[in-house]
Amino acid sequence: MNTNRADEINVVKLSLHGRLVAYLAGFLNGRNVLNFAEEFVADAGRPTFSLITHPSFPHAERLMAEAWARNQRLHPSLSNLLPEGSLRELIAQGLKVHVDNEFHLLSYLGSDLPGALIVDKPHLDDVMEKARNLWPQALKELPMSAEHKFKLKEHWGKLSADLSIK
Repeated sequence: MNTNRADEINVVKLSLHGRLVAYLAGFLNGRNVLNFAEEFVADAGRPTFSLITHPSFPHAERLMAEAWARNQRLHPSLSNLLPEGSLRELIAQGLKVHVDNEFHLLSYLGSDLPGALIVDKPHLDDVMEKARNLWPQALKELPMSAEHKFKLKEHWGKLSADLSIK
């Protein structure tokens, strides 16, 4: 069994005006990765998350197609929403995290951020729906033998109806 805690991950979803924007993954080793939702990137009428993600910004789709990764601190679009100075220190002390561990600060403040951005944990149903949509193509692209792919597909089919992916 792997006991390497550096691989542990927490995920939150970011939404604006009730519309999914992205998922933010925070690894225990301090790495933070923001991935924009495909439906957000494809929507020409999407709400403005940041000026560089606005539909009229040159290359906005290209910028959102790549993961935004940082260590400890978040991308400035998110980092700038967090409190500074003694308020940040007070919140970090209450959470028992370092003041630069911005993933935990952002996830804690969730719906108390300036502006319309809401940060909360994704619901299992949302995650499973995303997995069901991505599963067929991902299985085709996995670098493994057809026999292993069959066994993997068979395993997923045996899970309870709430978790199964066909």
